[in-house]
Amino acid sequence: MLTQNISVTLITQGEHKFYSGTMDIELIAVTCSTNPRENDPDQGFQRTLDESRAKSIAEYIRTGGTIPSSIILSAQPDSGLSYNSKNKTITFNELQNSFLILDGQHRVYGFRKLLNEGVKYRVPVIIYNDLTTTQEARIFIDINTLQKPVPKELLLDIKGLADRESNEERMLDELFTSFENEPDSYLLNKLSRTEKQRGKISKVTFYDAMKPMLKEFNISNTDRLYRIINTYLLAVDDISDEHQFNLATAITKATLFKILLAHSRAIISIISDNDIDNIEKISEHKKYLTRSLPGSFQEIVNSKAYSKTVEVLDRKLLKRNLTI
Repeated sequence: MLTQNISVTLITQGEHKFYSGTMDIELIAVTCSTNPRENDPDQGFQRTLDESRAKSIAEYIRTGGTIPSSIILSAQPDSGLSYNSKNKTITFNELQNSFLILDGQHRVYGFRKLLNEGVKYRVPVIIYNDLTTTQEARIFIDINTLQKPVPKELLLDIKGLADRESNEERMLDELFTSFENEPDSYLLNKLSRTEKQRGKISKVTFYDAMKPMLKEFNISNTDRLYRIINTYLLAVDDISDEHQFNLATAITKATLFKILLAHSRAIISIISDNDIDNIEKISEHKKYLTRSLPGSFQEIVNSKAYSKTVEVLDRKLLKRNLTI
């Protein structure tokens, strides 16, 4: 039986002691295992592995990515782990079940996909020893509940800084910035760039609503798209006032915002087909919105089926446009 040893630092936190060091991904791949709960209902606590996520991690490493966060492990009886305080090293058996993964199972799964490619890569590890199954489960819970994830809005917002924005994301950010800053923007003071805020439209919601616009129309200028959509929203606001509905407050509800933006595609298409020069006239948008919106505001507010509600609005719009 092969044995391995690595240099470590012994760390004490409250009642727990663990070792901090680094290991080659090849060694991690051949000594670590998981116990997904669906395979081990009695003592399992890990989620089922996601193949696509593991492949993404492997590809990230192939292309020179860095993984500074630690894989967290619990030494199992088969590891025979021992600590040499003089040399500050631990020795353990090189067996597949030497360590149970408490955090980082997809990273380890990704490492395994690189085993036959000769990739050399070291990552930090934290190794607990002599934990009970209960303690392992508690640490797993703590890791996955006490750490607050970074908001998706913030990750979206710093993509440009990291030089990882796609062309679509760049255009969406330009559009968001226009709605955020332009004095005539209907969404002025109603947007939140880096986090979710009550009473505001988050950047994630904004992107979700606007992406179909970029896909459906040939957009070369986000300034023009801003003016068109802003005109549409101002027209919707006029219709809502006429029917005693407070759109200014309701617009920040994610589902309502996405429904109205989805419906705008049908309105914009009709105006463009009839006379493209009218595309930035509020009166022209209102002419068509009076077919679909009156009597629909409460349905939109209470919608639990986004796609179905959009279909109903589009159907109302086109129903009166038929020539018999």
